[in-house]
Amino acid sequence: MNRSKNVCQAVLILLLTSFSVTAQSIKVKGAKEKDPIPPACESIAPANLEDVKALVKESNCKGSGDMFSDYTYVLTSIRREPRDKGQTKEVSLVYEVFMPILPNGSRGNGVLLVTSRDGVPVPPQELEKERLKAGERLEKEERKITSTTTSPAQPVANRTGMLPLGSYEPMTFGGRKAAVNIHTFLTNCDLTLVRREKIEGREMLVFSFTPHAAAQFEDNEKYIAQLKGEIWIDAQDRIVARLIGWPRTATQLNEKGPAVYYEMIRLPAGVWLPLETRVNGNDYPGLFNREIFYSVLSFSEYKRFSTEIKDQKVDSPP
Repeated sequence: MNRSKNVCQAVLILLLTSFSVTAQSIKVKGAKEKDPIPPACESIAPANLEDVKALVKESNCKGSGDMFSDYTYVLTSIRREPRDKGQTKEVSLVYEVFMPILPNGSRGNGVLLVTSRDGVPVPPQELEKERLKAGERLEKEERKITSTTTSPAQPVANRTGMLPLGSYEPMTFGGRKAAVNIHTFLTNCDLTLVRREKIEGREMLVFSFTPHAAAQFEDNEKYIAQLKGEIWIDAQDRIVARLIGWPRTATQLNEKGPAVYYEMIRLPAGVWLPLETRVNGNDYPGLFNREIFYSVLSFSEYKRFSTEIKDQKVDSPP
């Protein structure tokens, strides 16, 4: 049996399903680099926990991996839009996501398949049809990748550094009008250690953060200049486990909840992947130019598969 048929069968076994109309509202893209040591990890050595600058560089490296693409997973998207008279409309979609295998130096698109809409599962007959379509889409994407890849890219010679332990996947919301990227926070903010605490039994170093005065942000990240917040770094793995941000003008930090939230999860294999990302444009409309609602992307049911993808981007619906 050829590989494309194997991939199609894997999609069926994993119950990957989709509505063709709604599956286009979220996109997952991947690009595989040619070297297992990404640029952010080149020449990086283990940092002393007392050396904040070195620890930040190591943490930036530790989340620069391509492990996210080695897994299928369930992606839940929730959006709450304010309505008249204080009412709120909530829209939720549940997807299962599968990525094609990418050779070094290539790019590709993931297959997203809707299993539930606003809490209502896809009807069984329609689900079965969409499973078959998903297999066809995946085969098509793999054929496209194969046809555009001339020869496997070779790793950079003599590159030394550290291997990542996880993937800080960039998340965009509102048709790319707002982006949440851990790398941006680590490279453009000042961190100050404020305390130590434990999460799930693991010791964390908790840092307050404020953006550099001279930091330059992309248009969809300019809101970061108005934030303050905290970043949790795992003391053993030296990777960001959580980030919470509020507007600098906020006084009661727990009254409305954070403006930005990003959390990672450590899988049994020791790999760190996204757990949940939130942006709160309902309570802080001015922070996002009144273009973003309250939006959540959450990830669950990770199942390891055999893919290798770098720098995926997960886009929420506009």
